[in-house]
Amino acid sequence: MAVQRFRILFRKGERVRYISHLDVLRFWERAIRRAELPLSYSQGFTPHPKLAFASPLPLGFMSEAEVMDVTLDERVDADDFRARLLPETTPDLFVVGISEIALSTLAPQAAILWADYRVDIVTVDPGAVRSAVDRFVGCSEFPWTEEKKERSKTYNLRSAVALLDAAPLDGGMRLTMRLQADAALTARPEQVLEAILPGISALAITRTGLILDDPSPAREAWRRVGQYQS
Repeated sequence: MAVQRFRILFRKGERVRYISHLDVLRFWERAIRRAELPLSYSQGFTPHPKLAFASPLPLGFMSEAEVMDVTLDERVDADDFRARLLPETTPDLFVVGISEIALSTLAPQAAILWADYRVDIVTVDPGAVRSAVDRFVGCSEFPWTEEKKERSKTYNLRSAVALLDAAPLDGGMRLTMRLQADAALTARPEQVLEAILPGISALAITRTGLILDDPSPAREAWRRVGQYQS
């Protein structure tokens, strides 16, 4: 029976950027089992570990702060949890933060709102990149059609970009972005890159953070009755 939940932030480095999300899940399940932590499993003929991720990282991307919730069947001190898990990690799949959260906390996939990215590009004209970024940021609409198998979806890509900036990088430019990643729409950095600089490919794409909804009793009271309550 689930009695405790931890939220882990972890990095996915260069050497493992091409392993799948399923492989990442298996790595963490094995690491937690080797650490002899009381990981919870689902019931039924094929039990699954209760590991919940926020927006699985696309193949080829790196990350500095992926989110994973771990549910346990027995309570473990937070310092003990950290001490037992860290030796089972690697430099490319490494814990950067651990915190205990309530069992009732919204699952990370359901709570995600925005995702931050760093996109490195080379062999480009810095002035042209800066101009392209300014044009995109300055417009109110940018129709974008996304093709998925036999379906296509057109939406306003501009409204899905909360932040877009560019800065010089040795031999190229670095774009920073904050993109919509909720249940309504998930924008991807390579889409934004193609929209502003057609034909330019990224040297590296790194997810630098995930912004999750963090409901509070006061906020929920406001949503229900229109005012904060103590």
